[in-house]
Amino acid sequence: MTKKKKKSKKKKEPSSIKKIGYVLLVFSLIFIIVYFNGQSRKKKLETDSFNTIGVVEKLKPNSKKGRTTRKDVVYFYFVKNDTVFHKLTDLTNNGIERLGIKTNQCYELKVVKSDYGIFKIDFNKRIDTIIDKRQYSTQKYNTSIHRNIIE
Repeated sequence: MTKKKKKSKKKKEPSSIKKIGYVLLVFSLIFIIVYFNGQSRKKKLETDSFNTIGVVEKLKPNSKKGRTTRKDVVYFYFVKNDTVFHKLTDLTNNGIERLGIKTNQCYELKVVKSDYGIFKIDFNKRIDTIIDKRQYSTQKYNTSIHRNIIE
């Protein structure tokens, strides 16, 4: 009796050209998704938005962005339908100093009606007015951490 040994089949590994092709495919898909998401956000800002006033409530210059890079963070709020919405935006390092931003200053703000998370604040268009958030009972924050930082 002779026993036949089964041949072990080795799986072929894809060639290095195929690996590079797969990597390029994944990165191109990610790029396409990010690009079209940015385009849709811009379109919403242009077509379906309203103008209001954003009031700077706190500044965090030179805060950490990662291990080595830094950014400036501006906390601001705006009022819509007797509700105060608190938001934040990032600037490049030394952006607060370069633009001359101070707390309680008001700037022109453009917000999308359907999504208050999409906005554009123009720090070059300062508006001389005073809006006090304490006279409004409803305050909406991004997160509880955001609330703790501001209060």
